[in-house]
Order: sequence, then structure tokens, then C-alpha cells
Amino acid sequence: MMIIDKQHYVLCSHCDLVVELSDIMIGHKAVCPRCNTILAKNNHDMKFRSAMYAACSLIMIIVACGFVFIDIRLIGNFIGVSIIDIPKTLFFDKYGYISALFILFVLLFPILNLLITILLCSKLRLTKYRKRDLLIVYKKFQHWCMPEIFLVGILVSFVKLMSYGNIGVTSAFFAFCLFVFFYIKSLVIFSPEIIWNEIHRNNFSTDRLKAGKTGISQNIKLCHCCQAILPVNYKKCPRCKQKSKIRDRYKIQWTIALLVTSLILYIPANLFGIMITVVFGSPSTSTIIDGVIYMWQSGDVPVALVIFIASVVIPILKIISLSWLCYFALAVKQKNKRNCLKMKKLYTAVEFIGKWSMIDIFVVSVICSLVRNQQMMGVYPDIGVIFFASVVIITMIASQKFDPRLIWDRPRNKKIGQ
Repeated sequence: MMIIDKQHYVLCSHCDLVVELSDIMIGHKAVCPRCNTILAKNNHDMKFRSAMYAACSLIMIIVACGFVFIDIRLIGNFIGVSIIDIPKTLFFDKYGYISALFILFVLLFPILNLLITILLCSKLRLTKYRKRDLLIVYKKFQHWCMPEIFLVGILVSFVKLMSYGNIGVTSAFFAFCLFVFFYIKSLVIFSPEIIWNEIHRNNFSTDRLKAGKTGISQNIKLCHCCQAILPVNYKKCPRCKQKSKIRDRYKIQWTIALLVTSLILYIPANLFGIMITVVFGSPSTSTIIDGVIYMWQSGDVPVALVIFIASVVIPILKIISLSWLCYFALAVKQKNKRNCLKMKKLYTAVEFIGKWSMIDIFVVSVICSLVRNQQMMGVYPDIGVIFFASVVIITMIASQKFDPRLIWDRPRNKKIGQ
């Protein structure tokens, strides 16, 4: 069984190279010969498997949200929380911003994307306009789904919670683990390109296209929403109705402005505390570095390294990396394939690891929800958690604003040598 016809041309979203694809066998994928970006894939029974895993994931999250999934025995008292209790606690502590981020990133966006996957892969007779709207929403939400990061945050928080009392997990916790597993399976298998082609095939005339040359040199551009190939004079894509530009160099200015903002916020994020521990009425504040030192001195070196890398190293490296990418795209005149490929790999790494800095936010959320003995001990979020969450979100937006095709562009839009 094949999925892609012969004489099919695609335009790489990362390096703007026109590539002619041959037939793709089941279980295989096509990658760009210049920058190794995945161009297309052929998953066996894509619709059925995606819908099945999405449905299983939804069932698991319903089970996980309906019951207590973590409990702690603290100074003789038994405290248990469900997933829904975590944002409730944050909201009542007057941290509605963090509560909203938790609901959106861990629950709402993933659940909406799972529902969209089921609708698009089912046999329901949806109009092409409805499918188009669903695919647009799916693409916009996908980057902000973080259930797997929250799961890792729970595991990291266990180490800290052990110093307060005895930790226990219920079957609801394992249901949440299955929710994350099925969600990732559905995400990997689902191919939006197939649904886009069902709405309207990308029938732009490819008779004059030449494989191995850039799209900009052939007066064509790529729609970043639906991956359609368009003439440069099209202001809107006829398939998804989204605005499209051959290059948007103003996005680099946006990226630089957002990086400066995140760097300014990074200072108070590390100076102010992220947690307040109250013992017998006496409060003490701990910063991110304090948490790393505590884990290290307690002998939990791997956990200390995870928190240090995710909360300290990754944010600052992401700011430096994106700044370097902007410099390379704007200032470097003599570009070669080797250097451009390095920059592309750097951008891919930044895109992948950027949101993992949210681990520390989720660790604080779990600990503050569980450690609540009003008379003897309590843990509460502090102002630093707002600054740190803002740094993570702003750097994620900055990486999205950056156009990786600018890495490969030479002055006067000449093609980079192969």
C-alpha cells in the first residue's frame, strides 16, 4: 500500500528546498536530503490507530481526574489530591496565573487535540470547512501540550515529598501514566497532511518546478499551516485561508524583543523564591538554586541534576541559542551547508527542549497541593514561580517566531550550495 504518488513535489519547511518524492512504503518516512527534516510519512491504518489511541487516552484522563491519584501521610494526617485539586489549590492561593497554565497545558489543550483527532479520523461526515478549522486549532495547540512534562514533574516531586512524609499512589496515578502514553502514541501516528489532502489536494502546477533548488528561487512559497505550495503572489492560502509570506524578517525582530524580555524576567525568577515552607508558623523561602542544593546535599544527585538542567541551564541556553540563530540569519554572509546544518540542528534542539523547563513549575504545583497541615506545616508558591513560568512561555513564543528558512538564505536569496 502506498500513500504518496510519483512526481509529487514538497517544499521543505526548514530549508526551503524543493524535493521530489517517490512512493513511500508503509512504516517509512521521507526526509529532506539537505537538512534531514521529515517531509512525509506513511503510517499503517493512520486514522484507525490514531483514533483508537486518542479514545483510550481520553478514557484514562477521565479516570485519573475522578479520583485521588497521589496521597501523603504528613505528621499523622492523611492528605490526598486529584489532578483537578492541583489547579484549585493554586487558585485559592491567589496564583490564578499558574493555575490557568496548568489547566491549559496539562488538561485542556491535550484533551481538545485528542477530541479533534477522533473527529478527523472518524467516519463522521464533516464539511471541508469544519475539517479545516479543526486542523488549524490542532496545529496551534500542539506546541503547548505538556502532559508528559507534568508526569516527569510528578516523579521529581516524589523525591522532595519523601522528606515531608510517606508518599502513596493510587490506580488513578497509573491511569494518568496510560493517558500520557496513549496521547504520545496518537500524536506520533496522526498525520495532518493526509486530512489536508482530503480537504483539497495541493494541485499547484509542478510542471516547472525543479527538485534540488529552493522555492524562493522558483517564485514559490510554503504555507506553514497546511504545507501547501503556493505562488509568491498569493497573500492567503486557498486551502486553509491563512496568511502566507515568502519570508517574514520582522519575526526576527519579534524573536530578539522576546529574548530581551525573557532575559530581564530570568533575573527575578532566580532571585525570588518559588516556594514558601511554613513550619509551626515560621516561614522560609527557597529559590530554584536552593532546591537544587537541597537535593544534592540529600544525596539525590540525579534529581538535582534534572532540576538544575531543566530550570537553570535550559532557559539560559535557549536564550543564547536563539540569539546566536538570529545573529547567524542576519549577519553571517558566507554560509555553507555544514554551518547551516549545525544551526538547523540547534534550532530543532531548542524547539524540543524549550518547554521542559516547565518541570519546576509542575513540581511546585504538586508539592504545594499536597503539603497542607494548617497547624504544623504548609508549602505555598512564591512570586518567583510567576517570573519563571513567564520566562519559559516567552522563550517558547520566541522560538516559534523565528523562521528557520532564514538560516539557509543567502544574500539576494541565492541558493546555498549542496
